[in-house]
Amino acid sequence: MSPVDRRRDIRLLLINTAIFFALYNALLTVFPLFVVSRGGTEQQVGILVGLFSLSAVASRIYLTRIAEGRGRKWLLGVAVLTTITGPLLYLPDLGFWYLALVRMYHAASLGAFMTASYTLLADYSDESNRGQLFGLYGVVSGVAMAIAPALGYAVIDRLGYNAFLAGLALVGLLMIPGHFLLREPQVQVEAEDPTSGLFQEVLRNRWVLVSSFAVFLVTMALGALTSFLPLHATSRGISELGPYFAVFSLMYMAGGYGAGVLSDRWGRKIAAAPAFLFVVIGLVILTQLSGFPLLLVAGLFFGLGFGGLNTALMALVMDHTSLAQRSQAVSFYNNSFDLGSSGGAILLGGIAALSFGLLWTLLAGVSFLGFALICFALPRQ
Repeated sequence: MSPVDRRRDIRLLLINTAIFFALYNALLTVFPLFVVSRGGTEQQVGILVGLFSLSAVASRIYLTRIAEGRGRKWLLGVAVLTTITGPLLYLPDLGFWYLALVRMYHAASLGAFMTASYTLLADYSDESNRGQLFGLYGVVSGVAMAIAPALGYAVIDRLGYNAFLAGLALVGLLMIPGHFLLREPQVQVEAEDPTSGLFQEVLRNRWVLVSSFAVFLVTMALGALTSFLPLHATSRGISELGPYFAVFSLMYMAGGYGAGVLSDRWGRKIAAAPAFLFVVIGLVILTQLSGFPLLLVAGLFFGLGFGGLNTALMALVMDHTSLAQRSQAVSFYNNSFDLGSSGGAILLGGIAALSFGLLWTLLAGVSFLGFALICFALPRQ
């Protein structure tokens, strides 16, 4: 593939990335309200949100294994299909269990897209520019994350949920031309042991295993922040979180791109380690939360931290994974990310009920452990 063709395909992939994350985040932010509008309870909201994450993990494992003989583009096609059809399946009001089945189906879009897109981006790049490209991926998804929710709320306020869901499907159709124009690079892979499975291969790869466990630890904080920070802020008299999310999104983009460029020049570990410390600093700030200014400062550190560490660690995993095992490695890493986030939301509610300060202190320690793993458990690059 010529450099011109490669740049063209990278642009097509990033355009579809922007569309996907716009649709994903638009629905993510309003989904609890949608469930309540259908007569759901807060407990059912929690079940459905957790079910989506767990289903994304399961679908990622299953689809990755099927895609091994069919290619990255086939897996991306599954993501496009479920992204378009998923919102339409929410339209019938058939009760909680029907909605649960739809969530399980729709979760395949997240599992398939992130695995396929990251793997393709790794195929299009090399160690000299991989961090920068992953940083651009973070910028594109961050812009979508910042803009789409506000547009979604505006559509719902004016036209209602059914129009909103139909609109998601229509916008999803824009992914089809880019998908068919995208060309999967022809890569030469080494022969692999056909009896070896996903986890056996991953467990032999120290880079993948340590990076995935470190991201599992730090994303427990991300899950807890998503679930409990609004409650903590309200208890401190802070009712408007829009500026916090805006700062987080902006810094996520800056942190991701900056860490990508830095990691290409000075190494992945050097870029990832400070990002973990930024998360720790943000959590320490929350233990002293007294007003809106400190919340914004915490959002700044969280954005820089989570954006930077995800970009640098994903590039590190790709650097130390064979071409044949890239899809499996991405799947394992992303599953660790999702399981950590889900675990932080589900397992730490009791601590949050006792003390928010205790919760953030505990998570600062857990996140620091992730920092120590990156610094001391990985070999020198």
